[in-house]
Parts: sequence; C-alpha cells; structure tokens
Amino acid sequence: MANDILTSNPTAFPRLEAHDLAILKPLSDIVSFSDGEIIFRAGDVDLGLLVVETGGIKILNPSDENRHLVTHGPGQFAGDIDLLTHRPVIVTGVASGQTQLLCIKANRLNEILSKVPHLAEILLIAIQERRRLILTTGVVGLRVVGPGKCRDTTLVREFLFKNFVPFTWYDSTSDQGQKLLNDWGSPKKMPVIKCSNGQLLMNPELRELAKSIGVWRHCPTKETDLVIIGAGPAGMTAAVYAASEGLSTIVLDSLGPGGQAAGSSKIENFIGFPSGLTGTELATRSVLQMLKFGAKMVAPVSVERIDPAATPGDFHALHLDCGNILLARTVLIATGVHWRKLEALSTERFESAGIHYACTTVEAILYDKQDVAVVGAGNSAGQAAMYLAECCYDRTVHLLVRKRLGQGMSDYLVGRIRATRNIVLHEGVEIAEVHGEQRLESVTLRAYNPNSIESKGKALSETLPISAAFVFIGADPGCSWLPESLARDSLGYIKTGIDALQSGQWPLEDREPYPLETTIPGILAAGDIRSGSAKRVGFAVGDGSMAVTCVNKLVAIKS
Repeated sequence: MANDILTSNPTAFPRLEAHDLAILKPLSDIVSFSDGEIIFRAGDVDLGLLVVETGGIKILNPSDENRHLVTHGPGQFAGDIDLLTHRPVIVTGVASGQTQLLCIKANRLNEILSKVPHLAEILLIAIQERRRLILTTGVVGLRVVGPGKCRDTTLVREFLFKNFVPFTWYDSTSDQGQKLLNDWGSPKKMPVIKCSNGQLLMNPELRELAKSIGVWRHCPTKETDLVIIGAGPAGMTAAVYAASEGLSTIVLDSLGPGGQAAGSSKIENFIGFPSGLTGTELATRSVLQMLKFGAKMVAPVSVERIDPAATPGDFHALHLDCGNILLARTVLIATGVHWRKLEALSTERFESAGIHYACTTVEAILYDKQDVAVVGAGNSAGQAAMYLAECCYDRTVHLLVRKRLGQGMSDYLVGRIRATRNIVLHEGVEIAEVHGEQRLESVTLRAYNPNSIESKGKALSETLPISAAFVFIGADPGCSWLPESLARDSLGYIKTGIDALQSGQWPLEDREPYPLETTIPGILAAGDIRSGSAKRVGFAVGDGSMAVTCVNKLVAIKS
C-alpha cells in the first residue's frame, strides 16, 4: 500500500496539464514498459525527467524492503532533487500496467527550467517537497553504522547531511546497529557505510565516500570566468547571479554547501521568510537555484594555493588538493570564518564526543532527553539554545554567557530565551574544565573576569552534569593559506575596495580596485571573510550579489 502522506500531497505530486505535456513532448523521447518491468533502479544516474503519458510508475524504497511509497499516474513525473544534482537515485521505479513515458534527457532539463518559468516553478517546488517527505517515511538511502559520539562518524554524517545525501544512521551499540554489523561480516573499522550498489565503506576518507556515492564531480579543465571558494550564503549567492548572467561558474568547498549558516537550526531575521528557515533549507534552495542556471559545484575539495595572474589579461591558477589546477579569470574568496575552539582543560579529546561547533539534527539527535549546554552570547548561540529546548522538552538547556545576555544577540531571541522554561541562563561564567571517561559527562564553571590575570586560576565554583556543549564563542578568518600580497586588517580579515587601495599594496596605476576587489587584481572577497562585514546572512547575500557586478567588469577587461 502506498504511503498516504505522500499520495495526499498535491504540492509534491502535481499533475501536469495538457498544455504542459504539449510543451515537453517535442523535447522528449517516447519510451514504453510492460507491467512490472523495471524502469530505473536505486543507484542509477542521470535518468532525466520521466513524465507518465499512460500507465504509471510505482516507486519502491529498496532501503526499507522495497516498501511502496507512491505511484505516479498520467501527467505526473518521477524524480526529486537528484534531477538537478545528477546523483544516483535513491528509489526504484517499476511500471504499473502498460506504461508510456516522455523522457527528457538530463542535458535538456536545464533548458526547460530556464525557458519555461511555469514548468520550472512546478518542478522545483515539487522536487524539494518530495525530498522532505521521503525523509520522513523512515529508513531511506544509505545505511551508516558507527558510534554516535565519535569524531569520524560525526564527520561522515555531517558530510552526508550538508550534501543532501539521504541516509539512515544506526548507533553501533544499538540492537539494529549490532545486527547490521554482524550481517556485514563484523568490520573492525567504523563508521561503516553501505552504498546503494551494495559496496561497504569502512571509515572512508571524505573524497572516497563522495566518489562512491556519486557526489564527487571532477573539476572542469577549461578556463572559467569565476571560481568561488566557499559555499556559504555569499558564495552561493554569487554563483546564482553569475550563472544566471551567463558566466561560467564553479563553486568549491571543503565539506559541502551551506557554510557557517548550515549549522544554524533556524534563521528568522532573513528578509522574505517571516516564519524563518533552517540553514539546511537555505543551502538546499541555493544549490538548486545555482544548478538551475548551470553553475557547477565540487566538494569536498580544498585550494592549496593560488598563483595570481601575472598580468591583467592572464588567468589565476588555483591548485587543488585533488591534483587539479583550475584557471580562472576571476576568483571570489567566500570562505567565511571558523568558530573559535573552547579553551577549557581536556576539551580537545571530547570534540564530536560531547563538544560541538554546530547545532543541527546531526548533533541534536545524539542527546535526546539529555541535559546540554550552549556556550556563547550571539545569535548562533541563541538559535541553538532555542532549537535544543524546543526539539526536546524533557531536557534542560544551560546557556552559558561570559558577560550579560543581550549585547550581541537580537532582542527577539533574548525575549524567547528568558521565557523558555527549560532554558537555564548562567551569566558571568565560563567553562573552566570538562570531564568524562569516553564521552563528556560534566563541565566545571568559574566566574568570568576579563580584567584579572589570575582568572584562569580562580576557584572553581559550579559543576554541571551535561552530555554535550554546543560552542559559539566568536570566530576567526580562515585565510592564512592565501598569498601574502593580499592585504589583511589587524584581525586577519581581507581588505577590499577603498581599504585595499589605502593599504598601500594595490599594484595598478590605471584603475582603482572595485568595491569587493582585494589587493590582488581579479581576486575578490565577500561575506564574513571580508574586513568590515557584518556577520549576518543577509549581509553575506548582499556581498555575493555585489561581487558579480565586480566580476562582470573584470571579465569585460580581460576579454
């Protein structure tokens, strides 16, 4: 029997009208299948858009004993966000009755999305809603088995989560986790990932995992108008605008799309979303929008160094850790910042085993009905505290603030925190030491006194029994790897525009730098990495769009 939640949702499963089918038919191949014949299997790649003319496509979930999810009838289509990401499908499609389909190949789908806005809107809304619904049906996608509070397992889960790869995680200590490990021959290394083709991966490097599950895309070898380093809000915004204006665009990231914003459980002060949206929702929508216009995304990959162009007409050479060299007319650095690490005693050995620097479902699910702490006084800390309090009313969330709450946090968040019964606010304190055997079990607090040299040796005052601490205590720019000729301010953030000009390091006499251009002509910076930027999602989005205005002028100079 099909899943009622799926079949009753017209947004996720719309029926195209006759005039829609008339538009698609000239762009399609007609294919036929007999009743019960396999149309596609989980793991198949680049199926394109399959629209039912007659008969139907019965969708089965092979990760859940081929459970019947939904049947697409005449006028409906198969596929979710993998239509645009070109990754292996996670379900199997079987013909229901004598079936005839319109098959629009993957390379023509972008043409439809860009030239037929009415159809593009239907498709894009439907595929996002489908993915959301499918994830609520239970077991889906890859199977991951490993200890929950383990750095390697957390990294794998975070990578899959950030790259929109459906997976079901089983703690290796659970009954189901033990059963799967026994079925798989009791592998010694964890986490263990079972791919859709049956391949088992044991604690793989991220690139090996990305290649095995179809996430990895080799970098194009031809020259590119714009290479964006960093897939946070600034980088993704620039990719959308650049690609929509016909610039060849590649986005690189060391983990996956979303940036620091992807670690936010809810963003409520971003214009246009009065009820808020999660960092993951923002990242998903941005990626689909970017891919719709033809930009490319490559992850996980890091830039080891940049060789700047020797003359204004030359290309910048980006040396990647995968061995490729990308040649770019322009480069946008949007690598954001890194959360500062907690400096308390014994912190390092509990990282990902109780100490976390993000707060999404990946981390929160590990501590259901367990008391936790959030460290920090900014919006990220406030959002994390509210999320943890609301997703489990049976836990106490301790919010630890060095000074007083309110100086660096939006007023609406301060009010909610003070009104939430299972949030306990601790002002004027910091963590002095963390304790536990294999996992975090408690933290010791002390009074915070920034003016006292002896503060670190001050008498310990209170011990909190908690299972996790989510830390958001400020950030540092991640740009130490960039060329020395790129000017930075006293905190290490990149100077752009008038600041770059006044730094004394601007090398050209025939023009001034464009607003987001650094002291290396043709290399720009946007978002949190840029000197003087406000650390807000909306500001980063504005930076990303402004960057493309600069890129257009620079490309015109080089062409």
